[in-house]
Amino acid sequence: MDKDILNLFDNYNQSFEKLKDLLQDELPRSLRLFNIRLRLAIDIQIDFKGEISLTKSKEVRDTYVLLIKLMESWNAYEALFHYVKDTKKYANAKESVYKAYSQTLLTEVGSLTILKDTLDQLKTKYNADNNFKSDFKQLIKRIEDDYRIRPNLTESCKNIVEYFEGNKNISGIETIALIYAERNMYYHNGETAKMGMRYGNRQFLIRTLTTCFYKHILLLTTMIIEKEHDENK
Repeated sequence: MDKDILNLFDNYNQSFEKLKDLLQDELPRSLRLFNIRLRLAIDIQIDFKGEISLTKSKEVRDTYVLLIKLMESWNAYEALFHYVKDTKKYANAKESVYKAYSQTLLTEVGSLTILKDTLDQLKTKYNADNNFKSDFKQLIKRIEDDYRIRPNLTESCKNIVEYFEGNKNISGIETIALIYAERNMYYHNGETAKMGMRYGNRQFLIRTLTTCFYKHILLLTTMIIEKEHDENK
């Protein structure tokens, strides 16, 4: 496990325990459920026997493991949104979960920089590796062509390519849009883990997104819980 993620989790856990001690039986159920989902997402270990699933090769198995971990992190993120909507603070409940938190809030949290840095890491790979560039553009095209994906979500994903090619400035929230698009393609469309990419490139992308997303969720939640603690003293 990434050392930074472990440190962020320790900070989150301390904040959660403080709020739980303060509220005791009044700790919201939605927050308890989020805490469970977050711990499952970070701690999960996955394997395949290969007897029934179509995962005969190690690269296929490894890619599915990474993708399922990313999906579990999104499930935790949605559980957090349920709690946040209950508080009627911190996010715009009328917005889709992927863009419910303002750039101002995420800047205060410190996660907007992480989201943007992740895109810059992918941009470096995109411009240095023609195979990754080709694969990534193909991924975005598949997202763009899927009529079940919301137009504003596909637009955010297209903007990432524009940014990689030096034609657009972006904030970093597009990282969350890409993760959400991945989630929708996997859950709603029955897409395989490969998504038309080379396995090595696919694993690099998913691993990079998952590491970033853990950090984003932990920073965001810790700040929200600390504010709730201060307000309930």
